[in-house]
Amino acid sequence: MKKSLYLILVLALFAGMLAACGQKTGDALLTVKGSIGKTNSGSNYVLDQAAFDEKSVELTYNDPWMGDGLKYKGILLKDLIAMVEPASDATTISLVATDGKAFDIAISDAEMYDIMLPRWVDGALLTEENGGPVKVAYPDDAKAIYPDEQWAWWIVSIDIK
Repeated sequence: MKKSLYLILVLALFAGMLAACGQKTGDALLTVKGSIGKTNSGSNYVLDQAAFDEKSVELTYNDPWMGDGLKYKGILLKDLIAMVEPASDATTISLVATDGKAFDIAISDAEMYDIMLPRWVDGALLTEENGGPVKVAYPDDAKAIYPDEQWAWWIVSIDIK
């Protein structure tokens, strides 16, 4: 009887572990940290492929490096702000590339303009060769504030400060 109870308990625990694994966040494409109120992974907010699949929009951008009229699909920074709930005194979104270089965007600009973190270009996933897996794209009306050099590639983390 004790062995049967023990076996049932072990099977229940194993089933619970399998279920938890199914709910686990996928591989991180971007990690948002800093002055944020909402997290989904400890003290950070992790954006995986599922988050991009769910929250992305498609808009056309004139990319100074890849050409005009490209259809980028990704998460708008204004939507990211709503997801992570920055602290009331936060003013800056700092995009950090794989080489450690940071590109700052004012939160007020992110809320005003359709600045995007694209994952796709013209229906195809961004590759390492064209800035992926995530880069930043600016609409024409924000280019006076954010020049061509701000089109950061290979973004891996975001620091809200």
